[in-house]
Amino acid sequence: MVQASAGPGTGQPIVAAATLTATPTIPEAEEMFDLSAWNQRDWAGNHQNAKEHPDGYWVNVEGELPKELCGTYFRNGPGTYSLGGQELAHPFDGHGYIVSIAIKDGKAFTRGRFVHTPEYRNEVGQQKILFRGSFGTQKPGGARKNAFDIFMKNAANTSIHLWGGRLLALFEAGQPYAMDPYTLETLGTDLLGGAVRPGAAFDFGSVTNSLTETAFKTLGIGPRKWGGEHKLGGDAVTAHPRYDPDTGRMVFYRFQVKLSLDIFRDGAALISGKKLPLTTVITFFELDQGMKEVCRLEYALPGYTFLHDFALTPTHYVLIQNPVAMDPAPFMLGKCSAASSIKFVDGQPAEVHLVRRPVDGSGTQSAKGTQLKLDHPAVKQLKEEGLGPLVTRGADTAFGMQEGGTLENTSSRRSGDLQAACVPGTSGLPGLLVSQVPSGFVFHQANSWIDTNTNCMVILCVRYENFPDFDLQAAGPDRSYTEVDMFKQPVAQLWRYDVNLTTGAQKQQCLSRRGFEFPSVNPAFAGRRARYIYGGASLHPTQNLPVQSVARFDLDTGLFKFWTRGSRYFMGEPQFIPKDRSNDPGINPLRPSSPTGANSGTSHVNGAFNGQSSHADPALSRLPDIKEDDGWIISIGYDASSGRSEAVVLDAADIEAGPIATLPLASPVGYGIHGSWSPSYFGP
Repeated sequence: MVQASAGPGTGQPIVAAATLTATPTIPEAEEMFDLSAWNQRDWAGNHQNAKEHPDGYWVNVEGELPKELCGTYFRNGPGTYSLGGQELAHPFDGHGYIVSIAIKDGKAFTRGRFVHTPEYRNEVGQQKILFRGSFGTQKPGGARKNAFDIFMKNAANTSIHLWGGRLLALFEAGQPYAMDPYTLETLGTDLLGGAVRPGAAFDFGSVTNSLTETAFKTLGIGPRKWGGEHKLGGDAVTAHPRYDPDTGRMVFYRFQVKLSLDIFRDGAALISGKKLPLTTVITFFELDQGMKEVCRLEYALPGYTFLHDFALTPTHYVLIQNPVAMDPAPFMLGKCSAASSIKFVDGQPAEVHLVRRPVDGSGTQSAKGTQLKLDHPAVKQLKEEGLGPLVTRGADTAFGMQEGGTLENTSSRRSGDLQAACVPGTSGLPGLLVSQVPSGFVFHQANSWIDTNTNCMVILCVRYENFPDFDLQAAGPDRSYTEVDMFKQPVAQLWRYDVNLTTGAQKQQCLSRRGFEFPSVNPAFAGRRARYIYGGASLHPTQNLPVQSVARFDLDTGLFKFWTRGSRYFMGEPQFIPKDRSNDPGINPLRPSSPTGANSGTSHVNGAFNGQSSHADPALSRLPDIKEDDGWIISIGYDASSGRSEAVVLDAADIEAGPIATLPLASPVGYGIHGSWSPSYFGP
């Protein structure tokens, strides 16, 4: 196994203090919307079971679709909110419902279908809750009926991507489902050409896995009677793959939670509520358009890692590890859902991980071999000390130590400092830089790039002050998730981190206090400096409220621009559609790049980060010819005043002007989570 280590000859991690530096928030312009109240009943009205439209229908277009707009918009999200009259405990436990809108010659054709997983067929067929959900829904009957059933249903409801000729419905607690992009027929689970292992994403060790699987079969626990498998040691796959426009590759990661569990040794400890050590193994893999794996990198992190998204640059995978701890015992004993067993560790820093890609965006192999294994410094240290591969991240630990401690010496603490570890590795191995940033929680990253003037990785993300409390959102005996108090939830805000590639020192900046989610950029600018961040924003300038507008944030001015239909209108994720199709998947998969150039990224000398370039950014020569806001925005909204779902198309350069076309849908389709755009037309 390739181990992470320090600079040449030291054998120890390089540790530098990353002093907390507060940067003033950029002032916003005049607030266009300042609504301190909202109608919760209106918002709740869109939580109704979706209807299938397998044959599809032509949409009566209001306005005019641009003639040059051609392709298909796919959107995924929960479509079941109740079964047999019983409301799910959390909307994210609903079965995935796919909307497709195929656009060509100014016309639009749409379909809507559920992902027909075995769980969907059984629950909808019997109209009852039969499976545990990830976010709050338990099987009826209390802990006795849920204990030791760790096979949560695959809701297949988080995102949808077309790759390798396959339309993939993704859910980050399970394996993908393939669908026909024309008919939205469910074709079955898809293991991405063998890159993904089937089964639940827990690994107790081979012996314990085997005993546990046998016990589950004997006791009738788990999915077998519903057409599934009693299998552990599988992989969960990200719902946020990233497309690399420079290589034509799609970058995924899979993950698996490893638990140090010996049933004979640890059984009593589990029942007594003792916390057991966890490690999370994340494996990045890059697939070409033929679904062939180009490279793979396995990265072991201490504790339970809640990772929903990552950013991709030509040279790095960019991760933000949130300060959470998971106590698996209550979940395994059937007392709560998986999400409810995750707790935010207040005051513990988050960690930014910059992981060097084995084969970077210019096609350069940055390491010896394309299948690599890398350990976080804390995991490596424990292995070297003979303490095993696992480390518990408790409420007072960072890197497995007291906050403020270094990796070498836990006694040398400096109050107020956060720590960074630059772990270049040995000659020819991938670089790793880990830097601590202030406590907070991140679901989504907007973009990252290397600022060659400051030698910093710039990271744009949506940050919450703490982890949103799923217990507040889940239904109880006398309440529904539709009655959640929005003002008790943290506000999602756009932040910027700058992490120095040599020292690990960082600074951070809140770009706006307004609630903002689902960030994205023109895909041609992914992994490099972009001026505009598109997403959905709330109508209040500071309070937490649902997404009710399409928004564009300008990094140069620090100002938002908005469009909304008003206080009774609710939006989903906005999707950028570029007019320049040369950056679409499959159009121009590999662009020419110069091996040298004045505009540099970062390189590795003996595996180390030194801020100099061994190759140029392969897109620098073409980006000046692309106008960043030259495109359209498509999103699905819900108008509570009419009870109608609709898709809207806006000019990305002038979103304030409102929709250039509105596509009313035949029935409400819920709020959805994530979608994607394909330049291929999948209509009749």
